[in-house]
Amino acid sequence: MTLWRQVLAVLNDPDAAAREKVLAAGAAELAHARRSDDRPADPDEVCRIALEEFGVLLDSATAAAVLRVRRRP
Repeated sequence: MTLWRQVLAVLNDPDAAAREKVLAAGAAELAHARRSDDRPADPDEVCRIALEEFGVLLDSATAAAVLRVRRRP
């Protein structure tokens, strides 16, 4: 299942397993895509996007962990 299908699925299921991690991954992907420079996204940016786009408060540790895994070259 693609990331965006997973994001839509967990948005519609508040009890979904790994919900926070999936939403953090989606927010991280958006943060990377919206960068206009070569700097990587940071956890605060991922948390802000998760709140604005998904209406979800993310833990900064979760955002940082997802960024370590989803690092763009």
